[in-house]
Order: sequence, then C-alpha cells, then structure tokens
Amino acid sequence: MGTTAIAEIWQEVLGVPVADDDDFFALGGQSLAAMEVVAAVRRRLGISVRVRVLLEHPVLADFADQLARVAEGAPDRS
Repeated sequence: MGTTAIAEIWQEVLGVPVADDDDFFALGGQSLAAMEVVAAVRRRLGISVRVRVLLEHPVLADFADQLARVAEGAPDRS
C-alpha cells in the first residue's frame, strides 16, 4: 500500500503538508487527532486498526506499512 491516501488523511486531520518520513506527533498530532486518522482510514480505505498502531508507528511510511500488513490479513498485534 502506498502512502498517498494515508498522507491525504494526515494532511486533512493535521492541516499541514506531510512526507513519508514525517512523524505524526512532530507535526502536531495528538490522541484526538490519532482517533480521527484511524476513523478516516476505516471509512475511506476499509482498514480497521486500533489507535495504538498509529501511536506505535507514528512515521507515515511505517504506519502505511502496518496498514498494508493488516489489509493483507496479518493480525493487528497491538
């Protein structure tokens, strides 16, 4: 899974441009914004993950990798 769709979600929630190596929290993200991101991922991409996944993988590329694993059927180990 590419990072483009996820980057768009982060940009909408955080209100700033993002790159693959950006850290969600360094960009101003906090727990409420993380919940918004996870809800948008579920709604738009059909991938259901826990907020904890974003908390443990706050770099965009890493979070995208985790979403890809879940989408491929790997268990959410969070």
